[in-house]
Amino acid sequence: MSDKPSMLYASPFPPVKSGISDYSVCLVKALSALFDITLYSDNYDIEDLRLAGFPVLKHGVDLVDFNSFDYRVYNIGNQPEYHGYIYEAAVEHPGMIILHDYMLYYLFVGHHQDKNNLYSSLYSKIGYEEFKTIKEAVKKDPTDLLKQKDLAAKLPLNKELLLSDNKIMVHSEYSRNKVLETGYIEEDRIKKINHLALIDKDEKESPINKKTLFEKYKVPEDALIVASFGYIAETKLNKEVAEAVKNIAKTGKKICYVMVGFGDYVDDELEDGVVIKTGYTDLEEFNSFIDHSDIIVNLRNPSMGETSGAMLRILQLGKACITNNGGWFSEIPDECVVKIDVLNAKEEVEKAITDLNDKGTKRKEIGERAMKYIEAEFAPEVIANKIKEFITN
Repeated sequence: MSDKPSMLYASPFPPVKSGISDYSVCLVKALSALFDITLYSDNYDIEDLRLAGFPVLKHGVDLVDFNSFDYRVYNIGNQPEYHGYIYEAAVEHPGMIILHDYMLYYLFVGHHQDKNNLYSSLYSKIGYEEFKTIKEAVKKDPTDLLKQKDLAAKLPLNKELLLSDNKIMVHSEYSRNKVLETGYIEEDRIKKINHLALIDKDEKESPINKKTLFEKYKVPEDALIVASFGYIAETKLNKEVAEAVKNIAKTGKKICYVMVGFGDYVDDELEDGVVIKTGYTDLEEFNSFIDHSDIIVNLRNPSMGETSGAMLRILQLGKACITNNGGWFSEIPDECVVKIDVLNAKEEVEKAITDLNDKGTKRKEIGERAMKYIEAEFAPEVIANKIKEFITN
């Protein structure tokens, strides 16, 4: 019988397509050196071979005795279809929440809409002002609440979780400060612990051959490759990046912007050989595109307090990245990235790309500093030990 303490670890896992799913595979592996871990998933079969052998309890299928575990860890993100059941478990059986997003508007609204108790839950669990704000917004615009981005930006709807008896772990000082500003939680109940490196050095595979990969997605091999990664959305400023790249292309420069991800936000900007969207890729293709890109752009405006798994992969693979000061991104050392002002995003991106293209050595130096930063601050074993210290004290 093992002498390690037991842990129930709740999260989406592969094949669920989310950054938290990928994060949990890496974190579970690191934590397993310190805890006997049982995985708590929704009703599907976990497909990642790195999690083979871990016992699994499925929500809605298995009887779960939460109190039989020494520790309980709940991953909370902003996607209701992935985190709704975890939200309920965290409230009913407190442990430690890994709060991936400070703003939980989409999770709270989506989860309670599915249960047909949104307004009663808003009133009883969040507050009258939020209840009134959403009621008035619906009167003015009956659009699906999950599409009302203005509401999402100003209503965090995280009060119930913060007032629960859970310890709260966040990945940035930005999120820690935002949580403490609410007044809902004592300082000793929240801790900032870094995300972790997502590419295992021992398991890292060689990238897919550039010619093979680029032919599949019709990416010109002889172009300067500017890339973005993850879901394509207004908050990622993909449109402004596409417009900047098109401006550069008009000068005669052979350049291509590759959006490695899915989402139809900028489909009207697509142009053969200049602006390309891959759609969803598997992890091997995702990492290979990072390897074969010259310059990467990863922007957030506004920030929801999230940490970017894509950014960690980019930095770990030593790529020069253009980003902005906002949320967690502002905590990345200035010497490891190129930071721009998003208020003039198109012009700033165009200027930064031109500068990095003219100074190839600068790209290399930025990438090398980024790699060293991730190795020093985000090593999985370091993160696992910090979590153990926080959760057990």
